[in-house]
Amino acid sequence: MSSHSMPTSTLELLPTKNVIVDGVLRFPPTGFKALVVGAGVGGMMTALECWRKGIDVEIVEKATKISALGDIFAIGPSAITTLHHYPSMLKEYDELAHDAHFSIVAKDGTAKMPPVEFEWNQEGVAPNGAYPLRIKTLCGRNTFAEMLSNQCKRLGIHITFGVAIEAYEEDITKGTATALTLDGRRFTADVVIAADGIGTKSHAVTLGHPVKALKTGFITYRAMYSTEHLKGVPIVEDAIQRSKRPALQIFTSHKTHWCVISLTESRVSVGITTEEDDNSATESWSSTVSNQRALSALPEPDTWSPLVRELVLHAPEQSIIRWSLCFRDPQPRWTSFGGRIVQLGDSAHSFLPTSGNGACQALEDANSLPECLRLGAKEGIAIATKVHELLRYQRVSLVQHTGFVNMQDFHRDDAAKSDRTTPPLLMGKWLWAHNPEKYATENFAKARAHLEKGGPFENTNLPPGHKWKPWTMEGELSKQRAGIMTIQELKQNGDWGLV
Repeated sequence: MSSHSMPTSTLELLPTKNVIVDGVLRFPPTGFKALVVGAGVGGMMTALECWRKGIDVEIVEKATKISALGDIFAIGPSAITTLHHYPSMLKEYDELAHDAHFSIVAKDGTAKMPPVEFEWNQEGVAPNGAYPLRIKTLCGRNTFAEMLSNQCKRLGIHITFGVAIEAYEEDITKGTATALTLDGRRFTADVVIAADGIGTKSHAVTLGHPVKALKTGFITYRAMYSTEHLKGVPIVEDAIQRSKRPALQIFTSHKTHWCVISLTESRVSVGITTEEDDNSATESWSSTVSNQRALSALPEPDTWSPLVRELVLHAPEQSIIRWSLCFRDPQPRWTSFGGRIVQLGDSAHSFLPTSGNGACQALEDANSLPECLRLGAKEGIAIATKVHELLRYQRVSLVQHTGFVNMQDFHRDDAAKSDRTTPPLLMGKWLWAHNPEKYATENFAKARAHLEKGGPFENTNLPPGHKWKPWTMEGELSKQRAGIMTIQELKQNGDWGLV
């Protein structure tokens, strides 16, 4: 390469000095800027990874501050494969995350499956994607978001709050994209990343139309609160004292596909998912109900474990959120025509709680997209976003599919589950042994050649031997009405093993 020619990829850029902030080593500057819309966990992790990859980045967020709303979520190994690059955040994660095991019990508390480790923490299984990190699976949504926010502050990543984005546009000639507000403000960058959730307006430039939300027929009542509210409640205090470590319990009952509780010394979380009694529930964190109404959602509440009843009744009043469980069919296009706008997280792919993977897949996106942008360099931004989409879409749609069949499986009565040949909530090493950043690094060139020149390409981030095909919720419901066990059909397609 002559001294006057520009490198075709940032892989060829040599650093002129080391840039280390808060112990984080930064890649050489790429010379372009990314705008992230949405300061959720996916958006903030994307911004952090963009910064680390040498991309100038800022965030705009609709809320006036980092949200304190939400309950718990499970964070698997594939979501945090780059965490070790952030020493301060790694330490914070180790302090805030809960190293829980989980069990399945009947509604009265009788054991159905004794406490077990999450798959990736079991002895003798394949190394997880974040090895040698011990995965502490349960995290409070708000504390995890605060952790990411703290790291953004330490790196100087600016978040502008109170910015509601109502439209997106791109200028292919200029090579820019813009996020617009109702009051006329324009936020322009070389690439705009729409990480603003299920209500995003970015579908207008990706699909050309909104994505239809389909009600599943279920609602969930969800809350998380301090155990300070449970002082003087003997059954709860006894359960906490007897637990040698944080615990996740899944209560199952006919017409209530699960009731999930998690107990730690400081926090308790409750989630009740049951059949929707009317059509009034929405997907909103502000839709709260009384404790008594949440308890009455359980069929025959008096027959349930006293532990469940006390945890519901002692929640702070009007803190329990009534959330409609809706599904959106997998969307094969997350990028605008010119590739300067790309969706991430729930904007691109929403999940049911039974996938246990909504936050994980947003964080996988956050590790994949910035690496694709780095490899594409400034001249290749438009193709880099489409490479990311190609690398991620099949994997994400399969995880969405898993959540749907898990939901249907849990809703069956116990007698109908006798034909189950796989463990409940089976994930498999294909999911948690994955490293999305490494996968992007290793497959970027071949995926790009496929998009630009029609070269061969096949994703390998699926279960080995899996024959992937598109699917829809209506298609799945039709199979179930015909008596086809969709969970067995799916989880026997390829290797879903742990070793």
